[in-house]
Amino acid sequence: MTLAKETASLLEKLGVTKDALSGGDLIVRSPVTGEQIAALKQISAADAGKAIDAAHKAFQAWRLVPGPKRGELVRLLGEELRAHKDELGRLVSIEVGKIPSEGLGEVQEMIDIC
Repeated sequence: MTLAKETASLLEKLGVTKDALSGGDLIVRSPVTGEQIAALKQISAADAGKAIDAAHKAFQAWRLVPGPKRGELVRLLGEELRAHKDELGRLVSIEVGKIPSEGLGEVQEMIDIC
């Protein structure tokens, strides 16, 4: 299986559609083989500004959530990371050219932080 197909398969398991990985002009390549693994769509500066504004508004609401509730949500994030550790670890390995154990280690660090 090519890295492009493996990447698409892993991301699909995580809820990312194949459409998100193709049709764009930002080429993503494996740092190990140089193989193209995706062609991402870029957004305009205006769309980036809208995304930043939306993130700022979300932060304004998030900071009002009591600490214990935020902590519980972060703990739940850790559970999701743990449930998909193998897929995420492999994606880290593909993205940055790390050996599989290091990719898994990065995901484990995120889980430990949560």
